[in-house]
Amino acid sequence: MAAITAQLREEALRALEDLLAVLRAAGITLPSLGLDTVSGFTGTVLIELGRARPDVVAAITALLRDGLNARAQQQS
Repeated sequence: MAAITAQLREEALRALEDLLAVLRAAGITLPSLGLDTVSGFTGTVLIELGRARPDVVAAITALLRDGLNARAQQQS
C-alpha cells in the first residue's frame, strides 16, 4: 500500500506542477493550491485548489474557455 500511495502522490504532484505552470504562464496565482496532506490516508491523493477571489476564478474560467474554444477549432 505504501508503494501505491507513493506512486499516487508522485502522480498528483506532477499534475499539480503542470497546473501551476499553466496558471503561472497565464499570470494566475492560487495561494492555497497544493497537495491535500490528509487525503493520502484514504488511498487517494487529492489536490487542494483552495479558496480564490472572484477575479481569479474569472481569469481561470476565461483561460479554460479559451482552451476549449481552441480545441474545438482544431477538431473542426
